[in-house]
Amino acid sequence: MSPKKGSVAIGLDISSNSVKVAEITIGKGEAVLTNLGIVHIPEGVVRDGEVEDGVTLAEALKELWSLTGMKGKAVTLGIANQKVIVRPIELPYMEKEELESALRFQVQEFIPIPVDDAILDFDIIEEFMTAEEERMLTVLLVAAHKDMVQSFIEVLRAAGLSIAAIDLKAFALPRSLIPLATLQGGYEEGEALCLINVGAGITNVTILKENAPRFARFLLCGGDDFVRAIVNRLDMQWEEAESVRRGMIVNPEAVNVLEQEIVNFVGEIRRSIDYYVAQTQERVFNKVILSGSGSLTVNLAQEMNRGLRLPVEIGRPFQNVQMGRLPYTPEELAEIEPSVAVCVGLALREVVE
Repeated sequence: MSPKKGSVAIGLDISSNSVKVAEITIGKGEAVLTNLGIVHIPEGVVRDGEVEDGVTLAEALKELWSLTGMKGKAVTLGIANQKVIVRPIELPYMEKEELESALRFQVQEFIPIPVDDAILDFDIIEEFMTAEEERMLTVLLVAAHKDMVQSFIEVLRAAGLSIAAIDLKAFALPRSLIPLATLQGGYEEGEALCLINVGAGITNVTILKENAPRFARFLLCGGDDFVRAIVNRLDMQWEEAESVRRGMIVNPEAVNVLEQEIVNFVGEIRRSIDYYVAQTQERVFNKVILSGSGSLTVNLAQEMNRGLRLPVEIGRPFQNVQMGRLPYTPEELAEIEPSVAVCVGLALREVVE
């Protein structure tokens, strides 16, 4: 079902060092980015993708709404942390509506938490027949701890906001990083893509085949960890180490530390992809699309290209939206764009699906 003309969707991305929001309005069949904002938050307010200091986070959200002049209150919230389990499972064939009602009784053996303590969702990946001619489904199951989700809901309520939907950040990425024409059926059969969003503290790895998410993993490391390694090893100030990460200043010692951290990080990505390959025997990847504030790390794309042995393309999260009248210069928008792949993808949820 297509969204109505004039309807508004708001995507909210809460990360370890900032809160980001994107507002999309549907007009004349086009998605228009009508509002966009970022507010930074202190270290420790959000840790490993979970709320640690709800009071400070609620205040930051109030500041963000005040700063942007955002009128809407209902948001699509993105989550990514260790209390979310994402895995493909095989189930006997049933219609989608039947599967929705039967899911709780089908999946306990596949998840390490009691079903009653989880919020469940799923995406049907494919239908297949067994050797015994039994009709089956491969389903990508998502299970999130209720208490973790509830902590976000309480923070939003304290900030005067409400939840329109909750989505995995990994599932939001394709909507902003893959061209709309491709998402709507223009892919090549068998084509697999790897989307890597390097945030400040969490990296989302999403593998898609024929535009359907087949694999999602969260790594508890990101751009801030590169900076922290330089600070800790060389007793350098954070601001100077951040400038090294971005390639704005060159300090040979710091660059050596950064290069080693990048090699280790790419090794983690490689292991995630290898795990997917071992599970699925899928070996044909078209390319990697890289996004996130951490993607601005100097030489990261080059090392990823070398370490993964795949073409690496820098994502363009604004490609599927028309730009409204935003209070940013073109240079500022170019600077912001890598960081907003998730919140733009969350806001595009109703447009793409």
